[in-house]
Amino acid sequence: MVEDRPIYTVDEALASVGFGKFQFLVLAYSRFGWASEAMEMMLLSFVGPAVQSQWNLCSTQESLITSAVFSGMLIGAYSWGVVSDKYGRRKGFFITATVTSAAGVLSAFAPNYASLIFLRALVGMGLGGGPVLLSWFVEFVPAPKRVTWMVIFQAFWTIGTIFEASLAWKFDKQVRLMDEIDEKVDRATIDL
Repeated sequence: MVEDRPIYTVDEALASVGFGKFQFLVLAYSRFGWASEAMEMMLLSFVGPAVQSQWNLCSTQESLITSAVFSGMLIGAYSWGVVSDKYGRRKGFFITATVTSAAGVLSAFAPNYASLIFLRALVGMGLGGGPVLLSWFVEFVPAPKRVTWMVIFQAFWTIGTIFEASLAWKFDKQVRLMDEIDEKVDRATIDL
């Protein structure tokens, strides 16, 4: 005997359950990824000039560092969408986060310009999967509240950029102080 039970669509079920603990957990998890994406993008404005002065690069070579990231994003945006559709958004996010993190850390230790360009392109491929985070989060949000929660989610991009700029400001201050100390030591050594 088949009972008459109400049939719900996914959106109706989410609307009846509301925004609860699970959605907050998904938001907590994905917000760090979104803020990290923002930080990695913001990092582009600091990496180019630092590498240019360290390795005596011309402006074209410096610009290629940023271009490599955006080229990687072009490939990654398409690729991670396909991967996420096939294997799930959570797995897609995990893979993009792993690629971005690993390539980002390795690029900090890049021994030469060519390897830096390659690693930054891999970072870009990982960053191309960033929209997976938003779609993964939003698919668990009740339809009537999606727009509100999308705006809240986007705020973590801003938080990431502010945090990155704060870190850069703090470390820039320390680096300048160390440079001044080195300069004074060099002058004192010459005077002897």
